[in-house]
Amino acid sequence: MIQAVIFDVDGTLMDTNYLHVEAWARAFMAVKHPVPRSEIHYQIGKGSDLMLGALLPEDLHEEANELHSQFFGELKHHGCPLPGAKEIIKSLSLQGMEIWLATSAKSEELEHHVQALEAKGKLSGLVSSADVEKAKPAPDIFQQTLERAGRSPQESIVVGDTIWDIQSAQGCGLQTVAVMTGGAFSRQELQEAGAIAVYKDCEELLGSGFPNAIETKK
Repeated sequence: MIQAVIFDVDGTLMDTNYLHVEAWARAFMAVKHPVPRSEIHYQIGKGSDLMLGALLPEDLHEEANELHSQFFGELKHHGCPLPGAKEIIKSLSLQGMEIWLATSAKSEELEHHVQALEAKGKLSGLVSSADVEKAKPAPDIFQQTLERAGRSPQESIVVGDTIWDIQSAQGCGLQTVAVMTGGAFSRQELQEAGAIAVYKDCEELLGSGFPNAIETKK
């Protein structure tokens, strides 16, 4: 029986992926190393160190990271909950399900997200990249979540929007249900990465009878 649902945040619960793409694009332009937004979008969901390593010379990482925080701070108020996000958190909470957030988002962004999702008092906890040595797609974030929750992989399930979420979850034996609201990956790509089911968004996921309906697919 599933006892804990572990959600990614950006692109899964919050419509912020494209805001991060824009903030990173502006940061890369500011350090005079522009990167196409399509390439940035593909990397969203990884920890910033890994993403920067894939896109930028190392000597520009620190400055670009600081600029991203500045630009995202100016843009984040445009972010809003994705369809069904608030509702699925409320529904799972009423069912007595443990709800965890496990995200590569920076800790200063999480307060805004929790407020927008009306999730205060409904969460069992949250783990960010600041809490672990290695961010997604390494398994550390989900492993830390399992340890804090005191749950096994068989009692838990991940909801995410990227192949990085799926790879991270697989690293500690967790299964992932994917939603397509992040925009970077097709249904086929998410399935091929290992998602056990793919939904349009959290609204469709909630309507499916999640998580009980998912258990029959294991």
